[in-house]
Amino acid sequence: MLSLIAIAKNEAANMAKFLRHHHSLFDEMIVVDTGSTDKTATIAAQNGARVFSFQWCDDFAAARNFSLEQATGRWVMYLDFDEMIAPSDFKRIREVIKGPLACYILPQWNYYNHPQHQEWQPVRGRYPKREKGQLGFFVADQYRLFPNGLELQWHGRVHEDLAPSVKKAGFKPAGLDVPIHHYGYVEGDERNTGRNEMYGKLVRKKVADDPNDWKAGLELAYILVQENEGRQAIPILEKLVTNGPEGPVLSRAQVMLATLYHADHRSDEAIAVLHETVVANPSWLFGWTDLIKRLIEGSHWEQAEAAMKVAKETFGEDPLLLKLECQLLIKTRRIVEAIPVARRVSQLMPGMHEFDNLADKCEALARKEGLI
Repeated sequence: MLSLIAIAKNEAANMAKFLRHHHSLFDEMIVVDTGSTDKTATIAAQNGARVFSFQWCDDFAAARNFSLEQATGRWVMYLDFDEMIAPSDFKRIREVIKGPLACYILPQWNYYNHPQHQEWQPVRGRYPKREKGQLGFFVADQYRLFPNGLELQWHGRVHEDLAPSVKKAGFKPAGLDVPIHHYGYVEGDERNTGRNEMYGKLVRKKVADDPNDWKAGLELAYILVQENEGRQAIPILEKLVTNGPEGPVLSRAQVMLATLYHADHRSDEAIAVLHETVVANPSWLFGWTDLIKRLIEGSHWEQAEAAMKVAKETFGEDPLLLKLECQLLIKTRRIVEAIPVARRVSQLMPGMHEFDNLADKCEALARKEGLI
């Protein structure tokens, strides 16, 4: 038996569609209302959910822990109402929960149509219906599927984390390649502004709760950048880079610090930080893409070539690397070599039509100069 747990506030517009879509996946659906002023609770109950109320206390972890207490299934999965699992993946989830107990990390695909996000990647057509109208996304790996009755608990007022509790329970991380399609960032500027304001308040409370929480420090740096206060984020990130634990938090702090250094005209320091990133975490694509981008911008052609060679050996034909390779070839006047690379980028990133146009321009220039 699989229980869905979800917390909600004023989700009447999405509730029925969400519950009907996932109805065949779950044996039990639990909705915890955190103070709605619309018909969220009524619509949830009409569509088969068990509905509970929770007094909001500026703490997502507390609300999720309350929702977990209501679950009666042997397995539990949590989703939000701006998320969706593709029906083609339902069977795989049902098969997994027939097996041995494990705590599964699923990739949350956060659809985001602004390529400047430091971990943005293009849609690839794996889920055509889910990806329709979206240029790309960034991934957040999260514990989403796990056995009930292990006394697991989320921690943190916002960007709540189950990982410490999973580790305490003696489970090693298990990956399940079933994306959770998240549309929260493409639902309009008004919703994004409201969410960012709330997260900004809660992140500051989270840092006050535990000033030594490195993850909370990184989250505060993100908030400051969103608030156009990037200079204030620099000392926070410098402290993280110097004293923080190795792993994803450190890598993300390094890349963000390098971005802020670059914006502050400290390009050599930015490149040095990114070199440290790829040495410490060579399997993280976005450290390499940022390093190569900064090397190209600084006209460090030989270093950019060397970094590109290593990255391509590691990640293969990745469109983000090919996009940078195309830029490098054009900058170094290798126009003919750039043409097939630009064509390939256009094939792999169908939403980025400018690369077909770029290939056409390169081809016209090459013909004019008698290169082809």
